[in-house]
Amino acid sequence: MRTTRPGTATGLRRRGIGAVGLRAAVLLCLVAPAVRAQSVVEILQRQRLEARIAEAAAELGPFVAPRPVPLAETADPFDRAYAAIAARRRALADSARVAAAAQYLADSLAGIPVRTVWNKVEPDEQGAFLERFREVFWRASDPRRLALDTTATPVVRGRLQSVFGRPTRNADALRQVGYTGNEYVQFEYWFVVNDSIPVLLLDLDGPFGRGLLLAGSEAFADQLPLLKADLSERLFAASGPAPFVDYYHSFERRQWYRTGYNGTEYFTVEIRPPGWVQSRAVDRWVIHR
Repeated sequence: MRTTRPGTATGLRRRGIGAVGLRAAVLLCLVAPAVRAQSVVEILQRQRLEARIAEAAAELGPFVAPRPVPLAETADPFDRAYAAIAARRRALADSARVAAAAQYLADSLAGIPVRTVWNKVEPDEQGAFLERFREVFWRASDPRRLALDTTATPVVRGRLQSVFGRPTRNADALRQVGYTGNEYVQFEYWFVVNDSIPVLLLDLDGPFGRGLLLAGSEAFADQLPLLKADLSERLFAASGPAPFVDYYHSFERRQWYRTGYNGTEYFTVEIRPPGWVQSRAVDRWVIHR
């Protein structure tokens, strides 16, 4: 039987040391013991550090740069590297959650004007409004269970007066500014919201109804419920109703009414047809097609 001394190359291979290890062992034998020990320690440290970082990078995902970031001078260098990667990954995860929350909020608010500005059309500005929006196809917002939809129309009208002032048109618009309006509509508020969205507010049954009709351009149909919610919040955040007087002709009742709020109570009284009802129509605008 052939025997091999432990120090030979064959002996080293039998111990599991390959050619690379053999060359390293030969090299280490050629250097001073202190230097050799220091080199071995450094190699092992680097290998251990690289292994830790590789494990951490694999565990924590591709967002982590595989390099150590010292956390404290007195800490173990490998633990510092691992902890630094973990901290970086947590920070990235937190950032991702913040970004996701921000995106969710942005998606939730998509289509909602950042700052809704209601520019009311004054009675003497009707001509310019008609010139700009006469060809609009109007669409009514669906009823919602908002305060605006469930409150008696006189109360809503008083709050509109408080927030926006007098309506753009009402039944005696001919006497006021030379427009006939519609005798079967108690009041009309016209708006241009955010300088681009035409919006109309009309009563549903004069002082006998609840809520009002909000209509807008069909091109902005998805925003109408949002605008209605904004308007409802705006009106009912106001301090209270302001005095007003309107006229209303009920088609079903075949009766004219004078209705309003005198600062103390709401009133609706029957009246004869006003004299200006017989005046010749100067302008009539049909908003529904």
